[in-house]
Amino acid sequence: MIGLLSANSASMPIDALKVAVPLGIGLASAALLTIKMTSNPYDKSIPNIPVRKGDSSHDKELDENQDEFLIRCEQEYGPIFNLKALNQDLTVISGPMVREVFMNEAFSFGDAIDTLTGVRVFLMSVLKSHKDIDSRITHDLVRDNISPNLPLFTPRIVEQLERVVNEQLGYCEGKVVEKPIKIVQDMIAYAMANVFMGPEVAQQRIVIDTFIQVTYDFGIVIGRDNRKNPWHVWKNKTKYGVLNPLQKHIKVLTDAAGPVIEERRRQEAEAYENGVEWDRPLDIMQRLLDNNDKYGFIDLEDMCGHLLILILVSVHTTTDTSTNLMYYLACFPEYHEPLFQEQQEVLGQIEAEREELRQKKLQSGEFSSAEEFVGTELDPAHDRDLSAAAMKRMVKMDSFVREIFRYRMTRLDLMHLARKPVTLSNGMRIAKGQMVVINLRSLHQSQEYQGEDPAEFRPFRFLGKAKAATKAATDYLPFGMGRHACPGRFLAIQELKTVGVLMVSRYSKIEMIDPSHRNRALLSRIGDPCPSGLIFTSRSAPAKKEA
Repeated sequence: MIGLLSANSASMPIDALKVAVPLGIGLASAALLTIKMTSNPYDKSIPNIPVRKGDSSHDKELDENQDEFLIRCEQEYGPIFNLKALNQDLTVISGPMVREVFMNEAFSFGDAIDTLTGVRVFLMSVLKSHKDIDSRITHDLVRDNISPNLPLFTPRIVEQLERVVNEQLGYCEGKVVEKPIKIVQDMIAYAMANVFMGPEVAQQRIVIDTFIQVTYDFGIVIGRDNRKNPWHVWKNKTKYGVLNPLQKHIKVLTDAAGPVIEERRRQEAEAYENGVEWDRPLDIMQRLLDNNDKYGFIDLEDMCGHLLILILVSVHTTTDTSTNLMYYLACFPEYHEPLFQEQQEVLGQIEAEREELRQKKLQSGEFSSAEEFVGTELDPAHDRDLSAAAMKRMVKMDSFVREIFRYRMTRLDLMHLARKPVTLSNGMRIAKGQMVVINLRSLHQSQEYQGEDPAEFRPFRFLGKAKAATKAATDYLPFGMGRHACPGRFLAIQELKTVGVLMVSRYSKIEMIDPSHRNRALLSRIGDPCPSGLIFTSRSAPAKKEA
């Protein structure tokens, strides 16, 4: 091809030129006719929002009142328009047109985030396999191994969350916690370590510290906003592409996991020799070991790299939203008791149902005495456990969590980069390489989509509406939508609801140290914690143990 393009036409024989010239003209005419026939006659230019006099971008107008500004743009220019904001040219997509972005593979969320942050080199630095930028391995690992087993993982998650709460908060009368996120980090890190790596690995504090540190590193890489900063991208690509400081975290995981895996293999071999079935550990690490041929991991370091990515993404987002949930409980104390009462009612119902089932089994003769239920699935000691079934029934808490996401999310977010030219259903064309951003205000703060008072925080807004906090759709986009919807949302919501239930069951009151930061607490961006700490007051003193 290079040789053909660089050939000197002067050396071409005259007879060949006589044939080539009319042939070229004919091909050009045919191409022009084809373009005219296939071009969209309804193609429109996307309106550009004029910049206010004295401003070089729309950032100031967005900062002053983003809802008012976006509403005006939508009313005057329609659902699609161009802005200059966040140090870049953006095409804003609003309302029902948003669905076309999420459902069209030509728009890439991953490409957009990498363009803004250089995050791919951070993630790829710990992997040996599946380094293709479009690899869906992380999605598949979550889909195959976490979501289907969530009911089995729930008791372990609850156990770890409760343990950390008891150790670091416990019973308190007006205890001041300057940085509640530190407690939440431990809660989520221990829970995720148990689910992903297993209890033997998770009991090592160095592993928990690694999860927290890599989460902190990840937060720095992705930044606190969507502002385009080429220097930030360059620093990330240089740091993680050349120096690769994440290898120390991989070493921590392999050093911790290696002996555990060897012991498990020994136990499995011993069980095989004795002709008995080995009781396989319930954690993601074991499932990946059992399915290594399916996923194609190169070695233990590679597998730990994939586990590290799963963990850091889970810990980062869930820590942030769990902390934010505590602030919402502090800002809206009137909903504390209704959430607590729901929990007591649900657990009471389950306790009664289990007792009824025990009585039926006693009457049928399947069990001869109440003592025989101890150690079985109907053990009375577990009647009021926070099981997956119990959490599913707590619809007020589910609505509370969903409303936090709806209310809190930044109005312009979830950027996508066009990988090729795209013509939308209204005829407007998005050029290749253009950054589009979703106008979440047009969905999350719309009366059409959310019902009455969309500008207000109404935590029980979704009761009886079949709109669970995990349901990704056009009117609720914190987890995306379509084929690329976050598969880890089921785990994340389960953890969030559990954190909320633990808080309202143990503490009658949660307050902000400095209430003047209330708005900051409600609308804080991910990775941008509220400067005010929290004050916790327990419901009752712990029961005294009998001598």
